[in-house]
Amino acid sequence: MQPVPIPGTPALRTRSRRLLVRQGLLERLDGPDTRRCVVLRAPAGFGKSSLLLTWQRELVSSDAGIAWLRLADLPEGDLHFMTGLMSALAGIDTAIPRQAMAHAVPDALSTERLVIALVRGIAAHGRRVVLIVDDVQCAQSGNVLHALQLLVEYAPPNLLCVFASQDELPMTLAHSPASKTVLELRNDDLRFSLPESIDYLGMRLPHLDERAAATIHRLTEGWPALLRLASADVRRRRGVQSPLLHGEPDPEPFAAYFHAHVFPRLSETQLRLLTCCAATTRFSAPLCADLAGDGYTPALCAELLEPLVREGLLSLVVETSETATHERWWHMHPLLRSVLLVRFAAWPEASRLRVHATACHAFATRGMHHQAVRHALAANNHETAGRLAERGAEALFTRGKMSEVIALLRQLDARTVGDNANLGLWIGWVELADYRLDDCARSIERLRARPGALDPAMRYRLTLLGCLFAIRNDDDDALSWLLPELLAPPPAADEFAVAGRRNVLTWLHLHRGEFEEARRIQRDEPAPRIDGEPVAGTLFGSLVGQCLVGLSYAIEGQMHRAERIYRQVLDEAQERGARCGEAARLTAQLLVEVLYEQQGPLVAARFMQEQLGTHDGLIPDTTLRMIIVANRAQQAAGRQREALEHLAQAGCFLRRYGMDRALACVLLEQLGVQLANGDAGAARESLQELEALHARHPAVGHGTLRRIADVVERARIRMAMHDGDQPSTLERIEHLSRHYEKLGQVGLVAALQLQAAEVERRLGHAGASRARVCAALRLGHRLGLLQTLLGAHDNVLPLIRTAASIPNLDPVLGFFIERIEAQARSQLDARTEPAPVPRLRDDRRLTRLLTLREAEIAELLLQSLPNKKIALTLGLSLDTVKWHLKNIYLKLDAHGRSAVAERMRRELARNDEGSGAGGK
Repeated sequence: MQPVPIPGTPALRTRSRRLLVRQGLLERLDGPDTRRCVVLRAPAGFGKSSLLLTWQRELVSSDAGIAWLRLADLPEGDLHFMTGLMSALAGIDTAIPRQAMAHAVPDALSTERLVIALVRGIAAHGRRVVLIVDDVQCAQSGNVLHALQLLVEYAPPNLLCVFASQDELPMTLAHSPASKTVLELRNDDLRFSLPESIDYLGMRLPHLDERAAATIHRLTEGWPALLRLASADVRRRRGVQSPLLHGEPDPEPFAAYFHAHVFPRLSETQLRLLTCCAATTRFSAPLCADLAGDGYTPALCAELLEPLVREGLLSLVVETSETATHERWWHMHPLLRSVLLVRFAAWPEASRLRVHATACHAFATRGMHHQAVRHALAANNHETAGRLAERGAEALFTRGKMSEVIALLRQLDARTVGDNANLGLWIGWVELADYRLDDCARSIERLRARPGALDPAMRYRLTLLGCLFAIRNDDDDALSWLLPELLAPPPAADEFAVAGRRNVLTWLHLHRGEFEEARRIQRDEPAPRIDGEPVAGTLFGSLVGQCLVGLSYAIEGQMHRAERIYRQVLDEAQERGARCGEAARLTAQLLVEVLYEQQGPLVAARFMQEQLGTHDGLIPDTTLRMIIVANRAQQAAGRQREALEHLAQAGCFLRRYGMDRALACVLLEQLGVQLANGDAGAARESLQELEALHARHPAVGHGTLRRIADVVERARIRMAMHDGDQPSTLERIEHLSRHYEKLGQVGLVAALQLQAAEVERRLGHAGASRARVCAALRLGHRLGLLQTLLGAHDNVLPLIRTAASIPNLDPVLGFFIERIEAQARSQLDARTEPAPVPRLRDDRRLTRLLTLREAEIAELLLQSLPNKKIALTLGLSLDTVKWHLKNIYLKLDAHGRSAVAERMRRELARNDEGSGAGGK
């Protein structure tokens, strides 16, 4: 009898070297010596055989004998099975099946005798034996199943049985999985984790970017066969980029796989139900029954769909404010949905429109506004879509759910909005959130030109939108012009809009330099409430108001006080949970400046990269601060050319959005880098651009903060110091210092004092220079400024060291000088490390906002895994998972786990939504 070929032939070994080594699963497979059985249960394409192939190599190296039997390769009949089983074991040791050959007769009694003989042969063999039986779903004979059952029950200590099946095992194992004698791995265990997908795709596509690999991972949900098909599609297209790299669930590469391996396993009824449900992004059994029509009940739909969760085709959706209907909701695997949408598009138009109209009505009655509007549009009912959008926006806005309002309204087009003034106002909010500032300005102007088109409550919301638009543009004059309207809300104004005026007034006083008044508003005026509940975490909430109080201290230069407030707000925001995401994100953005001062630009920039993603600040101050910090990290790392490129990119960004005062600060930063590089000509061009910018804004009030005139004067001082015009430079510094002292921006005074000290040194006034250094140090120590002093000018560190030699120097100042020197040394040491790569808002892909670990956790949220299961899967502590989740909520502006999953699904499904609208 010739042995059946088993894995280990040269051809298979060559192939196995190309397989991904999944170390975590291999360690689970090795397991304790007491284990008697391993079950791999998953549909085709989940990598069962590939995992066993890689495990086989480790087993061979540990001197274990492997017998591999594929039931799909055997002809039907009990005798063929028994012969194949003995042949596989004979490949380990011909003595194992010797006694069993006498019992190879197909009846129940001889089957048991054969198994007993094989078990005795295995026990006599002595060394470890691993019997792998693949494609167990092909075992139809009762005798075959009985033999496999007995092999587990009678297994000697040196035998491990491994069964791989696409279906539930058609037998009952004698040992309970909970007894630790059986290890069972299912779909969720066999999915590739994010790092595994990145490694696998990197092996097949060496030049693929990690972010693109993460995008493909999210599309495939770690399904190994789909990952392989995706990599083949990327490689096949050569010079043309695959849509998969951009998160678009292109069905073409996967259709054949689903038709061959998935659809045949479904009943016709299941396939029809799934095709109906593919038109929606989520569905429940009652909704499915509505979509399917007569003859279908929720109970029948649940019975047909629930098993598909185990197949990996459907996933549970965690209940949210939009799905809090006490129903069990599912979403479909994105690539399966993309293939089914092709089938759905082939249905008659009337059938497709009926499905969308039914879905629209079902979602509307459940208060799921976003879904209802989407299906109204897909049903070509624009009037209904507009009415539902207006009703949904009203309900969400008055509950303070501004981010959900924006997501809802983003679906509407100009045809749906039409002349509806209320919808036009809501679209203005979307335009502001999307940084479409020109469009937003036109919307505001159009609505203000129609005073009777809006009722008083909506009119006040227009005023509030105008105020936020002015804040986003850093336009304090426009904000002052709107102030009378802001201070006089009509009786009909909703609570959320009235709550917004508190923070807007704080902002206005803040940028007038009226710091005490800004703080008084937050301290003395009643905290905003909606339906008796405090408004805390949104842009109009009390926590953002406290952030603005902290910012008032930071503008003054009082970093110690600012940090204390930021930390308190961040703690409270994290304690309150995901609904305080806006406040927590703003606080994290403002903390960047504190980190910059206390630990230097490289640490602050890495915090931005890991925790925030982009420079897209919620207010202009945070945008500017993050741009400057990211750029100084480049400079600190010795990458001057990259720093200039980043500033040029930032300049384009700020020009496009009309943020001229922030642009002035960026041009000042650019001038400093150019002077440090010895390029005085380029620095003069930057100064000329600054002068031209100032000429466009001549009427800014004297008391307004961050006047372009002040920035221009600082640039003139830097240029004059470079040119050697010392006496006039000193005069300019004195004048500007008095101006900043009057405004209360004493942090800038400390930097100017150090510049003046350098000028005094050049003039030969050593005593005066040291006196100014000491004054700057005292001020910096009181305010908590380190990096501001280090960045005052290029020669600042030797200048500061001169103060250390002063006899009887205050020990506090001496220690402060040591801290400054230590921070300077840390930045020199960090030059060997790559500087964080700054990113501006132009890069809008969701994956760019997350670190790889955060993306991995977000991927597991798509599978609706609880925190404990996520921690177990990734080998993290529960507290670490919670910390990453809070960061994910901040970055994605998501209010909870399900909102993260929904945002990711929306991005993945963005392009196939049109297909769901009937294949338009």
